Formats: sequence, C-alpha cells, structure tokens
Amino acid sequence: MTVPEATGGCPVDHSGAASAGTAPAAAAPAPAQPTPAAKPAIPASALTGPKTPVLFQMLSYWRRPADFMERCKARYGSRFVIRVSIPPRPLYVLSDAEDVKQMFLAPDDVIHTGLGSARLENHIGHSGLAWLDEGDHKARRKMVVQCVHGKAMQRIEAAISDLTEREIAAWPQNEAISLYPLIHHLTIRVIREVIFGELIPKHSEELLDVLEQMTDFNYKITSTLMIFRMKPRTVRLLKAWRPSGLRDFLKLRERADELIAEAIEERRNAGQLGDDLISVLLRTTYEDGSPLSATELRDEIMTMFLAGTETTSAALTWAFEYLSRERGARDRVLDELSTGGDSYLTATIQEVLRLRPPVPQVILRQVMKPIEIGGVRYEPGTLLWASAYLMHRDPALYPDPYAFRPERFLGTKPGMFTWIPYGGGRIRCLGNVVAETEMKAVLREVLSRYEVDRADPRPEGVRTHLITPLPSNGARVRLRAKTPSLV
Repeated sequence: MTVPEATGGCPVDHSGAASAGTAPAAAAPAPAQPTPAAKPAIPASALTGPKTPVLFQMLSYWRRPADFMERCKARYGSRFVIRVSIPPRPLYVLSDAEDVKQMFLAPDDVIHTGLGSARLENHIGHSGLAWLDEGDHKARRKMVVQCVHGKAMQRIEAAISDLTEREIAAWPQNEAISLYPLIHHLTIRVIREVIFGELIPKHSEELLDVLEQMTDFNYKITSTLMIFRMKPRTVRLLKAWRPSGLRDFLKLRERADELIAEAIEERRNAGQLGDDLISVLLRTTYEDGSPLSATELRDEIMTMFLAGTETTSAALTWAFEYLSRERGARDRVLDELSTGGDSYLTATIQEVLRLRPPVPQVILRQVMKPIEIGGVRYEPGTLLWASAYLMHRDPALYPDPYAFRPERFLGTKPGMFTWIPYGGGRIRCLGNVVAETEMKAVLREVLSRYEVDRADPRPEGVRTHLITPLPSNGARVRLRAKTPSLV
C-alpha cells in the first residue's frame, strides 16, 4: 500500500493582484506546472536505532521501558529500530500519528497480529482470538463480542454496581495500604461475571485465587520468555532455578487449566446457555459444524481473564495515584458527582489512559506483504510496534503532554488514531465499555465513600507487570470514611 505525498500546492490564486470589487482582467492561462515526483520510499533497513548489544537493550527496556523509548525517540526520531526480544529480531517502532493510522488501516492480508501475542503465550496459549488473523479473526471476534454487548452488558453493569459496593465497603481504613491488590481482586470478579454469567462454577473461588497467584510471575523477567517454544531440557533447567518462579507458575497454570475444564463441563451438563463467554464459545462452530476444541475454549477464557483484569486494574490504580495528589482534579470530580454528572469523570479516565495506557506499546504487527508507511518501505517479515506511550506524549497532539489535565478531553472525543489505549484497527479491545463502566463505578464509590490521602507525597515510580506499567507501590494511600454530611 502506497500513500501518496501531499504536494502542498493550492489551485486558487491568492496573489491579491485584483483589488476588492474589481473584476480581474483576463489573462493568458499559465503554463501547466509539472507535478513534483513523489519521493522514493526508503527501505526500513535505513532506519536507525541503538547500536548497543542486544542484551543491554533488553535489560534497559525491561528495567525502564518508558525512559528507554523516550531516549530513542529523542535521538532517532519518531521511527526507530530496537532489539529487545528473544530471539533478537529488529522491532520497528512507530510513534507518529499518521504512521500509526496507516498501520491500523492496512488490509488484514498485508499486516497480521497473531505473532504479536507471543509475550502473553505463557498465560493465554496460542489458539484464541489474539492469535487469529483475516477471516478467522473476524468470525471469532463477531462471536466473542456478544458477551459484552446488549443484554449481556446490562447484566454486567448490574454486577459491577453490586460488586463495587460490597468490595469497597470492606477495604481497610485508617492505615497505609496499596490499592492495586484490592482493585485487582475486584476486577477479576467482574471478569468472572463476563465469562460465567449467572451460573457460577462450583470451584470459581479457587480458580480466581489460582489466577491471582499466577500474576505474581509477571513481575519476573522470566515471564517474557516464550516457554511454549523452548526445548524441554531448557524448561527443566529454568524450573530448577527457583528464583525464576517458573516451577510455581507452571503448577498454578496446570491447576487453572483443570478448573477451567471442570467449569466448561459443568456448563455443558447444565444444558443452559446464556449470553456469557462460556455460552457463546460453546455455541461457536466452524463451517463444517465442528465445535471449538478444549484447547481453544481454554485459551479464549484465559485471554479474557488476563486482558480484562490486568489492564483495567492497572488503569484504576494509576487513576488513584493521580487523583490522590492532583487535588484540583479530584475536587472537580467530587463536585460533579454531587450533581449526578460524569463528563469530567469521563475526561479524567481518558486522561489517565492517555498518560498511562495499560499496553504502552500496542500488540506487534507482522508485515505479510510489502507496505509503505510514511515514506518507508517495510518488507514481509518485518515487525512493527506502535507506541501509544510515545504518541500520547507528543506535544503537537497534546500540549504540555506530561501534565495531568482532564479538561483537555472536555467537549471533545479522543481521536481514533491519536488516543489508542485500547489498541486500534481490527485488534482493538472489545471490552473497552466494560472497562470504562468499571472504572467509573469504582472511582465514584471510593471518592464518595472515603477521603483518599497519600501515604507518601512523592509521586510513585513505575514497575512493569508483564507488559503493563503499575505505580511502584501500587498507589499507596490511606482511606478515611467520610461523615454523612460530607458524602
């Protein structure tokens, strides 16, 4: 796909030779000007990036991904190449809004996304929606989206309201606590509603407990390794090395698989299918009438648990990190809540997602057919990595980009290709409505019920949880119950 360059010329004469109210004299037609030749595309191999050894780049990205990416952009521009993966392949980072737009709009046979989920493979397997492309992806997405739309969404909204009120009322008060574990505990229960609906499996509490324990592995650098693709001997060596955490993770994953299989069998035996994810998946068949395999069912359920929990809990944790120190914004949210409005609350959530997109670099795209983006030609096999983090901090798009200013989103909708916390193109998060409904409910309940005071006035740093950045202390605050007159 070639995107022609704009010539910049205007066909109207703005020379001002004719005075106001006077008809211009007839003039001989000007000779036709030759159309400037389009600049030839440069090969992607001409793009530059860090020359440091691959291991050094990997460690730099793992320890401080935001700093690493910002340094690269400052030195090499909006397009650069890095090597931070195993095996060490070049990753072409795009942070210019027009480049990202062209990548998102590329035909589905030109750019694929399946390979981009490799870092999540340890959790979600490799047969679910995140791995599918072209017609297979379109068909599966059409089915899965049913569990978060229409009557299903009405049921989920009611569950969010009930869960939020009950869970938050039990949060510890008058002591310094990290909000992240409490928020994660709540969000995983919301996703249980999405997946299982009203027929909760017999061992669902054990399943949720196992899944929460599994997420501890995501703080370790070994969580980025593609265990599925390793030789058995290598996996055994990693399991034997206790600090890797791999032995415990694999035991937990095995138990999670058993509990998911039990839950699926329970639903089959119940003979009752609704609008929840399990029901939708059990009704899904291929063109020949065959159902999804046990592995496909497991992978889709794990994908929903991971994607629907990690991202929302991270965004909410950052919301409290910002609002606990941005008193002006917090007071404005409270004033609005007292009148029943939510436009500033919505803008606050959008600003949090701008500054801290849960997936800072969106899912990798793999070029399948030659494509030109922004005057650069990418050949088949090239990996493209759009950076939401860098684009959201572009001062040309967001003046004073590091400032927390929810009002920048008041009265306007975020741009489809300039605000991408949910990804973009065909691979856009299908649970964004659930996430924003949940975020609003939690923020309303906490801010209306409690005074939120910081345990430490200094802004928290950042730590990476698999691919999702979190406040380094999990938004450490004190909650004090408000008196009835202040509620």
